[in-house]
Amino acid sequence: MQHPVLLHIKEHTWLWVAGLVALAALAVVLNQSTPAALIFMVVGILVILKGQGTDLLTIVTDDPLSPEEDELNLAAKPATPRGDAR
Repeated sequence: MQHPVLLHIKEHTWLWVAGLVALAALAVVLNQSTPAALIFMVVGILVILKGQGTDLLTIVTDDPLSPEEDELNLAAKPATPRGDAR
């Protein structure tokens, strides 16, 4: 079972993006260019990840290096011999 807060963020990602854009726009109006740039950068990353269908919470919560996946990748790819570096 997922935590309710994480489930809320997953289901309402576009609302979070819209809120962050509004916050960045407010920072621009208040001449806070560095925080605005940082917030716009985070918004851009969120839009890219959401646009390609990546689950944002999977990036944070899943183990990126599970032993099962490593073994399958090694078995699928044959070793390539290295040539002489003359």
